[in-house]
Amino acid sequence: MTPAETLTLSAYFFVLIILAVYGWHRYYLVYLYMRNRGREPKAGPQLNPLPVVTIQLPLYNEMYVADRLIDAVCRIEYPRELLEIQVLDDSVDETCSIAELAVRRSAMQGVDIKYYHRPDRTGFKAGALEAGLKLARGEFIAIFDADFMPTPDFLTRLMPHFSDPGIGMVQARWGHINQDY
Repeated sequence: MTPAETLTLSAYFFVLIILAVYGWHRYYLVYLYMRNRGREPKAGPQLNPLPVVTIQLPLYNEMYVADRLIDAVCRIEYPRELLEIQVLDDSVDETCSIAELAVRRSAMQGVDIKYYHRPDRTGFKAGALEAGLKLARGEFIAIFDADFMPTPDFLTRLMPHFSDPGIGMVQARWGHINQDY
């Protein structure tokens, strides 16, 4: 066998092994799904004392949903002294004025909400979240994208999941307002 044939055969078996491991992994994921498909996550007891929560709202040119999002987040039922809301706006259109007006309106109602506008988009939305994290006072961070509409009891239902010390992150299920279209 020539060196070229040996190299080709070795590359073939290497790729074959990689595909076999990938396929086994897929079967294992299906097995885990089948084993756990009926299980619902169980929330623990309410945290005592309640922690400070920072909600971050990263925006970029989303003028049609910014006001709705800010209003929905400000209606979340959680002790006002333990809730901080950051509107992290990188927009270059009318979203800036719409979001800033909504923030001022909510702040006048006693909500701890702040508007941050970055002149550059370094890191895009992730960069805005990082910049906001440096200023956040919350022990827990909730991030809502602009098309998310949290229910008023969102934090009340979510926070008990963190009573288990093995839980470090919770991803919540959500739907779309226009899901019928």
